[in-house]
Amino acid sequence: MEIGNLMFSKITGIFFTFALLTNVASAGMTITGTRIIFPSDEREVTVRTNNRGASPSLVQVWVDDGKVGGDINKVNTPFVVTPPVYRVEPGKGQSVRLVYNGMSLPQDRESVFWFNMLEVPPVDKKAKNADVLELAFRTRIKIFYRPSSLKSSSINDLDKLTWQQVNTNKGRGIKVSNPTPYYVSFESASIEAGNRKYALETEMVEPFGSKTFSVSGNQSVSTAINSIDINILNDYGATVNQKLVAQGGGFIHRNAIKG
Repeated sequence: MEIGNLMFSKITGIFFTFALLTNVASAGMTITGTRIIFPSDEREVTVRTNNRGASPSLVQVWVDDGKVGGDINKVNTPFVVTPPVYRVEPGKGQSVRLVYNGMSLPQDRESVFWFNMLEVPPVDKKAKNADVLELAFRTRIKIFYRPSSLKSSSINDLDKLTWQQVNTNKGRGIKVSNPTPYYVSFESASIEAGNRKYALETEMVEPFGSKTFSVSGNQSVSTAINSIDINILNDYGATVNQKLVAQGGGFIHRNAIKG
């Protein structure tokens, strides 16, 4: 890992090195998929990275616990990635092995970590003496460690989420409670109140936890919330839409209303 640590240090050093904005590189590396599901009964999974750009790229990959800005040399995670540093030619790809190291993790719920990919595009030889903006591009996706005791897909438990109107510093908001062993990730969510629609600021809700969502921006809501429209991400990164309406102090699915 010494090579990887040294490379990370050098990459970080040039992350925002610039003189004049006369030549800006663009990211070419991509990760197949938007999330990684790691079953506990597997020893390793493969993550595919691809160079969609027109130039070779130098890449470093690692796993962390989600704390942005932390020292990757001090992060204790249950996964090892190999190779940690590699070069990818344009139009080619590289498979990365994500190996479980046996660290003890909860078996009654999912655990979440982050897979990181840092890409350094090459410097154009024609512009090596020119003023350029040098950028390193970092991509992060979640790793969900899923114990074998959790047999179903997380999307099957969405009906167990409960929703409640609460007061926030922006007026009325929504508290969502997650009684399931799965993390719940939102692509978007909105509410309707007083014949107006408001976007909500959302974040991932941990297993057996809860979060309160308030309206985004400088808006505020003073009237009762009539309905909620949510888009939740499933195991494949696709969205699952749910619409709920206010009833009896809480919210129920629109299709559950008896006509």
